[in-house]
Amino acid sequence: MVTKKRDDNAGSKRAAEFHDAMLGLPAYGDDSMFFMVRYVVTAKQRLRECDFDEFMASFIQINELWSEDKKPSPEQPETSEGPSDLESRYAKTKELKTQALEKVKDYPDLVRDFDRFTSNGRAVLRTFEALRKKQ
Repeated sequence: MVTKKRDDNAGSKRAAEFHDAMLGLPAYGDDSMFFMVRYVVTAKQRLRECDFDEFMASFIQINELWSEDKKPSPEQPETSEGPSDLESRYAKTKELKTQALEKVKDYPDLVRDFDRFTSNGRAVLRTFEALRKKQ
């Protein structure tokens, strides 16, 4: 019985250490990551699989368009019509947002929170990009 109590304390200590370490990550500490997980789980539960896949594809493309590391590829030189152009990226983002909102239009809470979801997605992406650069 004494051994069990010692094991319980060791597990609690490891959990507390892990929690403290994770709080050092801005996306974890400010609830951005939790919000995103809750939003994705809710969308996945409510949408048909094909609609969910299209919704997530739009979300990923939006984040790729606004990624800080976005550079034109050699095959696609920087032009006024290329994705590196601000107006073009804005227009494509607007189109993708419309497509994504079309998938969740029957769920007011998902529509209401979509902008926060995409903003948190960009914040989490920036956090992980910064951590990757440090390594």
